[in-house]
Amino acid sequence: MKPPVPLRHWLLAATTTLLIAGHASALRDSDNQGRWEEPNQRGPDAEVPGFLVNMGPTGARGVLKERSFVIKHIFADSPADGVLKLGDEVTGANGTPFSAHQFGPRNHGICGPMRDLGLAIEDSEGEDGLLRLSVTRDGEPVTADVQLEALGRFADTFPHDCAKTRVLRDRAYQYLIDNPGGLNSHARCVAALALMGADNPEFAAAGKQMALDWNEPYQDTTWSWHLAFQAITLAEYHLLAGDDAVLETLEHTLGLLRNAQWTGEIRHWPLSHFSDDVDEETLNKHQQRYVGGFGHSPYHHVVARGGGGYGPMQWPTCIAIMSWQLAKQCGIEPEHNGLDEAFQFLEYGTTKGGRIAYGGEFTLNRGPIDTEEWQQDTRHSFSHKSGLGYITYMLSPERPNAEERKKLHLTNIANAYRDMADGHACAMMGFAWGLAGTFASDDEELQKQVFDYYKAWINLARCHGSDSYVILPSRDYSDYSYYRDNIRNSMTAAIALLYSYSSPKLRVHGVE
Repeated sequence: MKPPVPLRHWLLAATTTLLIAGHASALRDSDNQGRWEEPNQRGPDAEVPGFLVNMGPTGARGVLKERSFVIKHIFADSPADGVLKLGDEVTGANGTPFSAHQFGPRNHGICGPMRDLGLAIEDSEGEDGLLRLSVTRDGEPVTADVQLEALGRFADTFPHDCAKTRVLRDRAYQYLIDNPGGLNSHARCVAALALMGADNPEFAAAGKQMALDWNEPYQDTTWSWHLAFQAITLAEYHLLAGDDAVLETLEHTLGLLRNAQWTGEIRHWPLSHFSDDVDEETLNKHQQRYVGGFGHSPYHHVVARGGGGYGPMQWPTCIAIMSWQLAKQCGIEPEHNGLDEAFQFLEYGTTKGGRIAYGGEFTLNRGPIDTEEWQQDTRHSFSHKSGLGYITYMLSPERPNAEERKKLHLTNIANAYRDMADGHACAMMGFAWGLAGTFASDDEELQKQVFDYYKAWINLARCHGSDSYVILPSRDYSDYSYYRDNIRNSMTAAIALLYSYSSPKLRVHGVE
């Protein structure tokens, strides 16, 4: 005999006929920059016809409309297989119609169908696992029951003391072990950090082996990102395992990092491009704003090929600082003033509101900017970079303004956390380190505030089988994360890092 259907499911059945089919789209970017139909070529998502919204562990993916999803792909043998059909329009879940969402370049957050479905998944998994979807099929309203696992709910103390976290964490760890490779340097770093921090000896050993496999020196043409992520990984490995075998490579990498640091002119428009009130002296003054920063490529290679665009950025500067600070704990002291110069560049690009610049704000392509005036801005945004900024100063307690800067970045997160999944160029990296900084802090109220909002995002990004994750389309048209290497492995590594904060062991976890 089948168990009785919960009351919430009867209520949904009664309201299904009230839902209106075919909501008109009012999205600012309704075609997702054309990527709804632009597939990835790598990994298990290569069979998906485009950069679609993953609809959590249902196994379905769809195009986002203002108040619905239109199903465009269903994985075989997933919970949605045989229940949903291609072309179905899903308009609600568990008795509640989806609210409106505007998916565009000026909208932050995941309000609307994405968050509504992610929270419905949480509700269903917290009970019997039955997710009841309101669907318009061939113009008629129907109900589609998708049976998910009854995994329970995330605890209010997430990631600590949370049974659901432990289950999903260990599955993500196992997925990374069973599906090696396909990781860029960022994903390789966060995968190794997550696994090294595991309580399970098998997982921890796999993470340490990932670090040891990276114990190979780079060349002087290697991009700054790769240098810093390798250095962070090797330093954390040494501090955890006490293995001196990585120190020679670590010291070599730090030398390359110093050589990559910006020391001279940036590329900018000629003086004739600017208005009459700009002179060469003013331009030269602004050149110095870049000293100490890091761009994509090592400085001398960037200059040799014409300036490398806008030059230094705050992101690679933060992770370079993290590399030097972690290396100091390994006994490798920098014999130069590069650390102070990097902090100076970082603080040039940080406002009173806690917003860390991208880098392009100081390109000079639009003329000189009054740095002091720019820094007075008290608006809050770019919460993902404040997560990274928090960790940067957490690892730098000797800085006289470290505590002040940590509080500043936590304040920015508290006021702007809805844009955390909105990482320019790489939402995956921004989301990973934005949340990492939040959970490295001791601000439990902020942690709950942020996670209560983003548990829907994490549920929605979780693929069928509940052991892997994929990036979701964000508001930012410059986000190419979905097309980088094996996005399934990379995003699973990023979420695994978040889960690893449930058993902190590393310096980036906040362990001293």
